[in-house]
Amino acid sequence: MKFISLIITIGLFFLLGKMKEKNISFAKRVILAAILGLGLGYFFAGSTEYVAIFGKVFIRLLSAMVIPLLFATIIRTTLNTGSLGKLRSVGLKSVGILSLHNILGSTIGLILAVIFSIGKGASIPLPEASEVKEVPTVAETITNFFPSNIISNAGDGMVIPVIIFSILVSIAALKLVDKGEGEKVTAFKDFINSFAEIIYQLTSMITSLTPFAVLSLMAEAVSKIDYEAVKPLLLILVLNYVASAIHSFITTGALVSVFAKVNPVKYFKNAWPAQVVGFTTQSSMGSLPVNMENLEKTQGVSEDIASFVAPLGATMGMPGCAGFWPVMNAVLTINVMGLDFGGFDYVKLVLIALLVSLGTVGVPGTATIATTAVFAAMGLPLEMVVLLAPISSLADMGRTSTNVVAANSSALIVAASEGKLNREVFNS
Repeated sequence: MKFISLIITIGLFFLLGKMKEKNISFAKRVILAAILGLGLGYFFAGSTEYVAIFGKVFIRLLSAMVIPLLFATIIRTTLNTGSLGKLRSVGLKSVGILSLHNILGSTIGLILAVIFSIGKGASIPLPEASEVKEVPTVAETITNFFPSNIISNAGDGMVIPVIIFSILVSIAALKLVDKGEGEKVTAFKDFINSFAEIIYQLTSMITSLTPFAVLSLMAEAVSKIDYEAVKPLLLILVLNYVASAIHSFITTGALVSVFAKVNPVKYFKNAWPAQVVGFTTQSSMGSLPVNMENLEKTQGVSEDIASFVAPLGATMGMPGCAGFWPVMNAVLTINVMGLDFGGFDYVKLVLIALLVSLGTVGVPGTATIATTAVFAAMGLPLEMVVLLAPISSLADMGRTSTNVVAANSSALIVAASEGKLNREVFNS
């Protein structure tokens, strides 16, 4: 039976490949893969050992991308500020408001997940290889945030020390620029830009395999799963859109009202085209041209602020993909596994989501990368990230529109604080 299930799986992989050749959307292929995996797991219960190999390999490849992706993106984004002076003024304001978006988004996701107890009582068996690291004490957590041996930290998958090390490297490089020794940084900056593009391409190649991995791991899980386990997965999808609506309109409305002193209703009317593009394209980076044009021509934000904050917002912060989504995934996993997590652990979860958001990339698949990084930092099994992929693809429209609004409103707030918001254009 094991070999028969393997042969059928290969045939289904061929079908998914043909669908890609016919330009059938990624989301549809992932959803179909989940349905096929459900059927395969049901009919070959207890005989999917070889089928699961494909999913396990995918998880290993995905895990391998987290560290280089964070390293390249953080340094690249920080160096592109140009100088420590600009980083301290517009840069710090931008990072601050984008980080606030992430914290608020993560908190909203956490509150919803805890109130509705997503995953509690569900039976979602994970492969035996899945391990959960022991949750460290408060003192150990703070100490472990900082790198000791960056090579071993990276090798051990320690996400936070790598992020902090990347930020420190960026600051050191910008110090040289401020000293008039920019030529010493040029080669390094070119290398980082080139390295980042290669890593982005490799990450895209790996995430393109998601439908095959979903079929594989879903089949393995269903062969052991109680069908009642589907319910918490549907609940997290609903809560994703609830969190998206709350943050996109209520929280963001409060932020632009308090910090930019503008009418939130007028703001949402102005920002609506950019939000719709984010919703339909499911890509923060793909929405960037429309978002920048909206900021300059409709919102009245100066070109220099729009061209700096909007791209920054497409690569960090991201309260949808790197905020409430990974946090809700983590809470679901914690409840499914019956782990004993307390108040500090949830605060740590929100903080880790924030730090991971510094290295996210605004393209389809960002949520998977961000969730993988959060799970790695929290010691949670990465298999759950893949099992949630079908739901994740359905959730992406709401998450991305939230990300786009966060970047848009952040640029508006920074422009207002710098005196570079044309209120006549905004109110016209």
